[in-house]
Amino acid sequence: MKSTKFPSKQSKKSKLPLEELPSEEISKNSRKKLKIGWLLLFIPLAGGVAVWQLLIPSIMPESQPVTQTLPPKPVETINLTSGKNNKQIKLLGQVEAEKQTTLSPQIEGTVEKVLVKEGDLVTTGMTVAIVDDADPQLALAEAEAKLVEEKNKLARLQVGTRPEIIDQRKAQLQAAQAREREAQENLKRLIALQPDLVAQRRAELEGAKVREREAQDNLSRTSRLSQEGAISQRALVEAQSAANAARSQQLGAQAALTAQETQSHQDIAQARTHLDNAKSDRLEMAAALSEAQAGPTREEIAAQQGIVNAAKATVEQAELDMQRTKIEAAFPGIVQSRNVDPGDYIEVNDPMLTLVSDRTVDIFLEVPESLSGQVVPGMTVNLSARALPDWQQKTTITAVVPTADTVSRRQRVRVTLNKPPAQLLPGMAIRGDLVIPITDAKTFIVPRDALTRRGNQWLLFTVKDQKAQQMAIEMIADLGKEVVISNPKLEEGQSIVVIGGDGLTDQAAVKVVNTSADS
Repeated sequence: MKSTKFPSKQSKKSKLPLEELPSEEISKNSRKKLKIGWLLLFIPLAGGVAVWQLLIPSIMPESQPVTQTLPPKPVETINLTSGKNNKQIKLLGQVEAEKQTTLSPQIEGTVEKVLVKEGDLVTTGMTVAIVDDADPQLALAEAEAKLVEEKNKLARLQVGTRPEIIDQRKAQLQAAQAREREAQENLKRLIALQPDLVAQRRAELEGAKVREREAQDNLSRTSRLSQEGAISQRALVEAQSAANAARSQQLGAQAALTAQETQSHQDIAQARTHLDNAKSDRLEMAAALSEAQAGPTREEIAAQQGIVNAAKATVEQAELDMQRTKIEAAFPGIVQSRNVDPGDYIEVNDPMLTLVSDRTVDIFLEVPESLSGQVVPGMTVNLSARALPDWQQKTTITAVVPTADTVSRRQRVRVTLNKPPAQLLPGMAIRGDLVIPITDAKTFIVPRDALTRRGNQWLLFTVKDQKAQQMAIEMIADLGKEVVISNPKLEEGQSIVVIGGDGLTDQAAVKVVNTSADS
């Protein structure tokens, strides 16, 4: 009986095709084979290196250092020339009207008419608005009437007092004297009459007192007799009535005396007042007569002349107010804005219309702080505007504003343009290329290609004894293809590298292949 042999797991695994083996098995087998191969290769190589280290000192002499010299770099040079030229500075600014004014009334009132609108052209002296003139007309009429009155007074003073005036003043004085005499006589009469009137009232009082005593005595007697029963009660009542009547008469007489004394004092005081008034009238009339007889003095005529002059000034002011009811343009230009309409009530200095000049504009350009003091009137500036791409104008600076803006620290310069293009309007942005002459004796003009930029520094290479000499320079101005530079060590006629400077280092060997002198 044949025995059946079963293959082992290992033999079965080895007989699997490569693609059927797991990828991890393939990777492990590959790494194992690579390690064995490198090990077999490293053993003979290590032995060879050991044998080489033992044999090389006896075979080769001691090594010597080898120095390699770079060949000179070819460059082109020119001779340095002085930098007497101009530099251009770009400035920004704004257009402003040379003349701009806000028309305001000098009198208050109601706007009657507004004769222009925004954008209208106006000429000098043209009436643009009218204010109601009713009040100014009334004031003018009153002023003229007052002037006529004061002129008449002055004329009378200058002619002098007429004879009929003097006669009139004499008659007035005589009448005043007569009134004074009459008042004086009336006072004397009252003073003389007062004692008699008072004495009469006193006598009446004394009689009333006597009758009162008699009535009282009769009442006392009648009362006693009535108590004794000698007379009737009726007699007592009659006696009492008589006593009361006598008392009333006595009191009336006393009041009459007091009233008479008071009235006498009042009449005398009133008479004295009339006398004083009469004297005052007499003195006033006497003074007026004296004045008329003497005529006006020079001082009086001069004072009246002053009053006449003041009245004339009032008339002129009223006439001026009449003229001011018409608002006129101060210069030719364009109406920029209108603030009122007919019917509006305006006061003095209220804005009505704004005018700007259409013939001349001012352009204000801002100059950097670093150039303050270098810009002067007369310098050339080329103007252009983004809003007017086809417009450019070369002109000069008119004036320099002697202060700087507190925020931007920039100084402003003014350029005045006469007859600017119609499209150039106030408020537009302007660019100006300012031309500033370079006057520093230690500046030089070189081609832009002669400079090398390294970091934040500009470098220039000069050539001396076939070696490049590195020099840091300051760029003064950019002229386009050329630049203006400065360095105290530079000298006119000095040879500088213009082509081949890139990659050069200080003291590097160079070979000048094409030297040209700059005229």
